[in-house]
This record gives sequence, structure tokens and C-alpha cells, in this order.
Amino acid sequence: MKSPRLGSIVISIICVGLIAGFLYYLYANRDKYLKLLHLSPLPICSLLVLALIFPILNGLINTYLFRSLGAELSHREGFLLAGASSLANQLPVSGGIVAKGYYLKRKFNLSYTKFLSATAALFICFIAVNGLIGCGILIYWILVRKIAVSPLLWIGFGLMAACLLVFWLPLDNLRISGRMREWVQEALQGWMLIGKNPMLLVKLVGLQTSLSVLLALRYWIAFHLLSQDVTMAQTMLFSSASVLNQLASFAPGGLGITEAIVGGVASALGFELAVSVVAVGLDRLVSTFAIVVVGVISTAALGRQLSKMPTEPRGQEALN
Repeated sequence: MKSPRLGSIVISIICVGLIAGFLYYLYANRDKYLKLLHLSPLPICSLLVLALIFPILNGLINTYLFRSLGAELSHREGFLLAGASSLANQLPVSGGIVAKGYYLKRKFNLSYTKFLSATAALFICFIAVNGLIGCGILIYWILVRKIAVSPLLWIGFGLMAACLLVFWLPLDNLRISGRMREWVQEALQGWMLIGKNPMLLVKLVGLQTSLSVLLALRYWIAFHLLSQDVTMAQTMLFSSASVLNQLASFAPGGLGITEAIVGGVASALGFELAVSVVAVGLDRLVSTFAIVVVGVISTAALGRQLSKMPTEPRGQEALN
């Protein structure tokens, strides 16, 4: 029989590994951090404060979403789970998804299928919402500001917005490969669970939109620190496109992927690619510090909770 403290020990080992990896990251990028010492402290502190708000809003998303799936998650647990999963996302292979799934299965016996399908459905919805935001900004520029827009931006944000059509596709009449078909069907099952409560969906989309606005504000500060005259509308495009970095689970924290996405959108708007990458890197340096601090505390707190539980999860629900 496994020791009830095994889960806590494993989480602690992962936590130590993450800290070691982060320290190496600091060492490898020490020149960039030294440059921060020559920047105004107020904008840097503003970036840090904004980054610390993210686990709060993500915690509310966790609470509302998983309560609708039958897991009586408290607001405190939702916040801690957001902090721990953000830290785990600094690992490859979607560490945050694994961490959430493990905790919810162990604590509330929430099936992995239900968890993954609802998470996938919500992610598709978030991509579509950010695509609609991007398209809205582009339409405003053309009709009101009379600004020419790159066709690449229309294609990119149009495809993101079109993700919403997945929920209305007649899957029975489509020829989709087995694995892809199962994934889409699971996502639709999760959508059906969420869609039964319209107010829940409004809350989740509202929180995600708030996160996009906060990220846009972070990018606005970072670009202005580098003397780039960007507008909030432009950084909203950067922010909306950044949601796609979650598709690249092989890169820790979307490292390099976010820079490429924002750099590509910025280039389409006339900004220098190199400067845009540095601005995103500056935001990453500050936000990573917040993620590590909040994540380590959250992981330790959740580990203590799991160590006090019986070895076997409650109930007899199957994994699927």
C-alpha cells in the first residue's frame, strides 16, 4: 500500500526541479535581468502587480468551471490550483493540465475524460472569443480609423474566430480520423456540460476577456519601456493572438512560441521583430518571477492537503 504522503513527496520533488530549472534560466538570461536595473522601477512593479492578478482570475475560472462538473472546489483551492498549474506549465507536455487533472481526480474523484473534454471545449471557446476580439479591432481600424490592415491578420484572427463553428459541425456526416474524431466529440461533451448554464459561460468568457485585457496592458507597458509607441488596440491584438501559445505544449511556458506569435503580429503592424521579441521577453522575465513565487507556495499548500487524504480517492467512479 502506498504511503499517503507519496503525493506530497512527488510534488515536492517536482517543485525543487522547477526551482532549479528557473535558477538556471535566470543564470542563462542574466544579461537581460541586469538591463532591468537600468529601467524605471515603477513600470517594472506595475508589470509584477498585473502578473500577480492572473492567478486570481484563473482561480475564479477554475472554481466556476470545476464546480459545474461536480467538484466542490473552494475559491482558495481554485487560486492555489491556478498558481500550481501555472508553475507546472513551465514544464513541457502541458504540465498544468496534468497537475489539475491529478488534483481533481485525487481530491474530488473527477473523471479525467470529463475534465479534459470540458477544458478542451473551454479552450476552443477562448480561442474563438479572442479571434472575435481581433476581428473587431481590425474592422474598427478599417471603418473608423481608415487604417490599412495586413491580409495575414485577417486570415489569422478569422481562423481563430471560426473555431466556434466546431460546436455546430455535423460530425456524424464528416470523415474525421479516429483519434481526431474522439477528441472533437469529447470537446463537444464538455461544451454540452458548460453550455447548460449560460450564466456560467458568460462568467468564464468574461474572466478570460479580462485576462486578455490585462495581458494587453502588460505588453503596452513592456513596449513603452523600450520606447515603442504602441496603442492599447495594438497590444490587444498581441494579447488575443497569444492565446495560441497554449497549443504548443512542448515548449515550457510557451517559451519562444509567444515571442514568435507576438513578433509576427507586431511585424504585420510595422514594428521591428527584434524589438518586439525583447519586449515580450521583458514581460516574461517579470511574470516568471511572479509565477514561481505564487506557484511554489500554491504547490506546497496543495501538497499538504493531499497528504492528509486517504490513499484512494472517494467513490468508485471509473477513470473514464
